[in-house]
Amino acid sequence: MTKTVALQKCSEYVFDDVYSCIEKMMELVPPPDVKDKVVLIKPNILYPKRPELAVCTHPVVVGAAVKAFVRRGAALVMVGESPAVSNSTTSAKLTGMYDQVVYNGGMWADFHKSVPIACPDGVCVKQFEFATQFTEADIVVSLCKLKSHQLMSYTGAMKNLFGLVVGLSKAQKHYQFPEKEDFGNFLVDLNIAADADYAIMDAIVGMDGPGGPGSGDPIKLGFLAASDNILALDWKCASLVGYDPFRIIYLRLAMERGIWLNTPGEISTVGAMEIECQNTNFRIVKDPSPTLGKMVPKWVDFLAKKVFVKTPRFSATRCKSCGRCEQICPAHLINMEGRNGTAQLTDRSKCLHCFCCHEICSFGAIKLRRF
Repeated sequence: MTKTVALQKCSEYVFDDVYSCIEKMMELVPPPDVKDKVVLIKPNILYPKRPELAVCTHPVVVGAAVKAFVRRGAALVMVGESPAVSNSTTSAKLTGMYDQVVYNGGMWADFHKSVPIACPDGVCVKQFEFATQFTEADIVVSLCKLKSHQLMSYTGAMKNLFGLVVGLSKAQKHYQFPEKEDFGNFLVDLNIAADADYAIMDAIVGMDGPGGPGSGDPIKLGFLAASDNILALDWKCASLVGYDPFRIIYLRLAMERGIWLNTPGEISTVGAMEIECQNTNFRIVKDPSPTLGKMVPKWVDFLAKKVFVKTPRFSATRCKSCGRCEQICPAHLINMEGRNGTAQLTDRSKCLHCFCCHEICSFGAIKLRRF
């Protein structure tokens, strides 16, 4: 595992251009030898949306990645995902991802069954339940989208692998780890268990602002990135759009573990110059849920959260009564008994502030406000 990130400028989702960029990145920072092996590519499908809305990994990037691994002699290239409240295959078809996978020689893998995966080095989790296809793969690739994120501030290659957990089981992890630092440690443990061999970042068009990762604004970033070191990739990409990675809790915790990196100074880049890929217009998400620490009395911390932490607010006029937020709420605090059968939060004081409901709402009916 190197500590090098390959960067390539790419301004449009033109297949030949994207494929050429991926090939160049793989020459600069090679993936493991995949000849006669099974490759599992994990893209990001939060929920099915048109590619231009930047909710999901763009299908052209997925297809180009499949082609690159097929050309390297992989015995099988599987591409799989498990959206929380949508059918996997249907979602892939609606996004255009399914056709790109099949056309370029891959196979779509529907994540719906789980198997236990040991994680003896985990801090808070010693065993995960991952999609069965994970155990069938020799090589695991995170094929992610660069987006803002209301809980974790930023989402990329490491957060993307949360999708190895099947369906609504993901939401329950927020109930199990309601504190932000605990959830950050959970994500680091998950990445230890997943042990991804390679990662590719779709940052041709990302998503920024307070609506990310599901209903933010597309922003043209104009680059692709790749590395065999998943933390190095996230650290560098987050930096390029204006984040201080030390303030992204799971990246900081991952750095402190010393598994992928010991210091940011170990990261080097090849290919395009960093200054060519930097974006000063990306609207980063600052820590939305500060805590005063475990030494502070609980009532003080509770009052601080009441004042400073954002809470979901539901719009009856925008709500389409689809019930996705009710399904995904890990604390079961949402029902469809609001005005005209729309969604409502039944007990604001018990909200976990995981923002799963906001993340999954594709209609912009849920806003996050502090007061």
